[in-house]
Amino acid sequence: MVVLKAESEWGHAPPPQTPYSIISNLPGWDMLKGIRDGDLGPLSRVVHIYPRLSPTHHVRTLAGDVAKAVGHEGKACMIYLDPVMWKYTAGHVSHQQRRQFAISPDKLTFKVVDVAGHRLYAVLFEPQYAKALMLSWGTPGIGLSIRGAQQLVEEIDTLTEVPFENPDAPPEPTWTPEGPSHELLRRRIVDLLQHGAIDPQKVTCQSKDVFLYPSGMAAVFIAKNLLQDYRPGFTNVELGIVFHNTHELLHEESPGGWKQVPKVDKETSDGLEDWLQGQKSEGRGATFVIVEAPGNPTLDTPDLPRLKQLSEKYGFVLILDDTLSSFGNLDILAQGDLLLTSLTKSFSGRSDVLGGSIVLNPLSPHYAELSKRFTESHHNQLFAADAAVLLSNSEDYFERTSRLNDNARAMAEFLNKTVGQPDSPVVNVQYPSLLPSKANYDAFMRRSTPELPEPGYGCLLTVEFDSIETARAFYDRCGFYPSPHLGGHVTIMLAYNMFMFGKDKDEAAALRPCGIREESVRISAGLEDKQDLLDTLQDALNAAVEVKKGGGTQ
Repeated sequence: MVVLKAESEWGHAPPPQTPYSIISNLPGWDMLKGIRDGDLGPLSRVVHIYPRLSPTHHVRTLAGDVAKAVGHEGKACMIYLDPVMWKYTAGHVSHQQRRQFAISPDKLTFKVVDVAGHRLYAVLFEPQYAKALMLSWGTPGIGLSIRGAQQLVEEIDTLTEVPFENPDAPPEPTWTPEGPSHELLRRRIVDLLQHGAIDPQKVTCQSKDVFLYPSGMAAVFIAKNLLQDYRPGFTNVELGIVFHNTHELLHEESPGGWKQVPKVDKETSDGLEDWLQGQKSEGRGATFVIVEAPGNPTLDTPDLPRLKQLSEKYGFVLILDDTLSSFGNLDILAQGDLLLTSLTKSFSGRSDVLGGSIVLNPLSPHYAELSKRFTESHHNQLFAADAAVLLSNSEDYFERTSRLNDNARAMAEFLNKTVGQPDSPVVNVQYPSLLPSKANYDAFMRRSTPELPEPGYGCLLTVEFDSIETARAFYDRCGFYPSPHLGGHVTIMLAYNMFMFGKDKDEAAALRPCGIREESVRISAGLEDKQDLLDTLQDALNAAVEVKKGGGTQ
């Protein structure tokens, strides 16, 4: 019996550790809860962390250099290639969602510098205001990447300040040039979408239909803004439980209105149609509906043909996010108007780079207009070094996908067999193959190919316990890496529901019927030996059983 244990020190990534590592080792249910509730002290000791959570490594170095060069040494600094972040940040820090941490935009200082042919837009602020700005870095996902910052730090002697008169009219951006890997990356994505297609005639996308971004959230942020210009004044709709940063962005940044439909079953789809019909009668409607297939962290799968029919009937844009199923498992491009993917996850699989993509469906009734708008407005923010790593990492995509599928399914089935057993603390396992929506998933499973003989159900599962106490005992004992992220090379766990949804008690209560329960642990399978994973689960379950019996943790 092999029980896995984290091989890295607290706050450090699993091997191989690099400045670009995006997994950390952050053990402790109570520590994570403390961070959720505002105690950011532990984060000051973290060496490796998901880069959207906080500027790290070379980004911090570059930010310090810029602050010093523009006469604001000692201030915190966030750096972007896109000047839209000035307006966004000013609105973000004063938004009511910042609650007691909200500040006036006049507490921000805006500066522009050029470094090595890159125009950088800096937001400077006193460190005591960090809680007002923290999510402004992470949610839009277009902060400077670690490799991008490294490139500019090496040429910091070229820095010059760019004068301007009005922050509402910043100097024109320069963006960052594409490298050879960008086009190869677009072609790789097209190849994967066409590979094992159920009906190849319905997957007609080309590389010109693929748009690359510095992160998955950047793809969400930019698509949201573009679609609001395309269908202005209508409501942005999120269907099912979507990634929490997507939820935060839409909740705060939907000028035409925002609607959350937190389940994907038939009853709620019927309710969505009734709402759309009512909106139509009033001359309103939806700008877009975004849905994940499957959802994070509920792992339920929507009825995609029903949603496609609704989108065509009521004219909204249907955004499908296949990050959890990944390109190799589900063939769903034809069911929506655009496909959004975080390339950071299973596509890359090495936990050392961020990226995102949007693929337009040429068969969509919106294609002509969306293709024109995306093409005209797209500016590259994915540094060439990051594109090269994404491309290289994806070379063994099929092999890794098969391993992730097998490991996740084995863990889900192992845990599911304990449900209902005497003394078992496990009451439910959320995984696409174990849920009532399995038929919706299976309907779009890709065909078997030599490269991937058995497409599967992805790398993610959520296990629900009978109490907070048993969930905590499992989490604190389990040897997987406790960290944000999924689809990496090692198995990762996170008390995701507690961390993301537990602070707002009203929200937590409202989401419980939708499968979001605080006494849960989200697990992302890695590439380890399958039996080692099951042995590690059993060891952690033993600790939870002891707590359920009243014997305390082992």
